[in-house]
Amino acid sequence: MPKIATSRLGATRFRVERTAEFNGVNKDIRAARVEPLVKWCHAHFPGMSTGTVVPWAGLRPMMPNMLPRVIRGRDPRVFYNTGHGHLGWTLSAVRGDAIAALVTARRNAS
Repeated sequence: MPKIATSRLGATRFRVERTAEFNGVNKDIRAARVEPLVKWCHAHFPGMSTGTVVPWAGLRPMMPNMLPRVIRGRDPRVFYNTGHGHLGWTLSAVRGDAIAALVTARRNAS
């Protein structure tokens, strides 16, 4: 079974996501990518209406090894906290601490 992530977006919206592709800057969404997610919703949330499915492509920077880049730039005033891909929200707290540690030159809490 593929990994599927879900989250509530207010009282009337439910976000379901599954795929990440290395495809450059491309917002095309194939129906074959959306259909399994709708079927999954029907299987796990039988009362859910999927009549207003809104496919969305988020262009998220992601490294090939899926490890984010939290680094100091060449200019000492520039810091990078990027490359999280679909794990951006999941990793936000620990990556926020890591970038704060770089900016303030302290050790990470974790």
